[in-house]
Amino acid sequence: MKHAADDTIAAIATPLGVGGVGVVRVSGERAKEILACLFVCSNGSMIDSHRMVHGWLIDPKTDLKVDEVLACLMRSPKSYTGENVVEFYCHGGLPVVQRVLALALDSGARLAQKGEFTRRAFLNGKLDLAQAEAVLDLVNAQTVHGAGFAVRQLEGRLSNIVKGTRSGLVDMLAELEALIDFPDDLPELNYDQFVKRLGGSIQEIDKLLATADSGRIYRVGLPTVIIGKPNVGKSSLLNTLLGEERAIVAELPGTTRDAIEETVNVQGMPLRIIDTAGIRHPKDRAEELGVERARKELDAADFTLVVIDASAELDSLDKAVLGRASGKQMVLVLNKIDLGVRINQNELGRLANGSPTFKVSALTGEGIEELKEGVFKYIQSHLFQPFGEAVVINTRHKECLARAKEALVRASKSGSQSMPVDFISIDLKGAVVALGEVAGEMVSEEVINTIFERFCVGK
Repeated sequence: MKHAADDTIAAIATPLGVGGVGVVRVSGERAKEILACLFVCSNGSMIDSHRMVHGWLIDPKTDLKVDEVLACLMRSPKSYTGENVVEFYCHGGLPVVQRVLALALDSGARLAQKGEFTRRAFLNGKLDLAQAEAVLDLVNAQTVHGAGFAVRQLEGRLSNIVKGTRSGLVDMLAELEALIDFPDDLPELNYDQFVKRLGGSIQEIDKLLATADSGRIYRVGLPTVIIGKPNVGKSSLLNTLLGEERAIVAELPGTTRDAIEETVNVQGMPLRIIDTAGIRHPKDRAEELGVERARKELDAADFTLVVIDASAELDSLDKAVLGRASGKQMVLVLNKIDLGVRINQNELGRLANGSPTFKVSALTGEGIEELKEGVFKYIQSHLFQPFGEAVVINTRHKECLARAKEALVRASKSGSQSMPVDFISIDLKGAVVALGEVAGEMVSEEVINTIFERFCVGK
């Protein structure tokens, strides 16, 4: 359902459930009226903007007190949305927070849609589209490093780089269009200098594109699969890495029949670890499906933990697992060292093509920290593009930047061949449009809707 953009909206801004504090946010022209209707200040004075005051939330129909709260008024335009915003900080019990929201809705607000507060901030010029996406990344961050990258984007670092590059291209496009409109009044285009300037813009875009894979890792986690034959301790390893009993562990082979996915924080890097069924010759249809699922997860994963029982010799199933993982980015985990190490490590090294090997006991925790450190270093050196203080981009940004680069490469090629100016301007304009989509300067409503639908209602 489409609502008017000037409606006053309200929503619970904190997670549902029991907590010390719950926040109800109201934004729009009627926010001050709702505050005056529902809130009685303890000292009886008027509420100044951007000051948190103590008082009581009142049901205007009965004049009964609903909760002891703190309230804050943020007058337009100095607020998150750019509109008048009121926030009620009440006790965090679910019935209380829901009652406060219900009173705000009864007093003239409507329930906010997903991401509508941030959408209004974008539409009112408080944030650009890349910064709005950073808000979602910050909320969903699974590690401190991931949150740090989101903050950099929220500060506008990505937007500033892209806008700077785009501004330079706009100036170049204006030069071309002037040559097209006034060919007799201006000197001919210096193609060599023009191509050189395009090359500088392409280099700036390449720097951002180089962070795409690393950005994906920190945003959604590195897809990592644990594979091995039955009863080598895959589920025990997952539980130990998580620090909780997530997967069922039993001596009976074939306990895990479906993939179990959890996110593990490894030195600030999130790994989306998938525990799979043991790879062997299945004895029933359910186990057959589990083994097939394990193979599919292995094919789709970016990184693999191959678990081998260190207390036994390699057998045909171990070799089949290693063969299946051949060619993948992987490390070997020799589990059950608490039972003694009997495996032929020279043979194992040949079969694993020299992949790093770590000896652990998922039961006692021995070697687990060394495994985490080794996995982190391996991913950094094989799957990760270091980027220092630079920003990182998401999939949408990558697609926009890739289109911009392709257009600039075409324009550069045309310039190198001294093609007509109007021919070059077509590709240059395409690059300007693609870069404009990153920060939302030139983007369709469909794209905007898709981005904000990923937000929660209170944001």
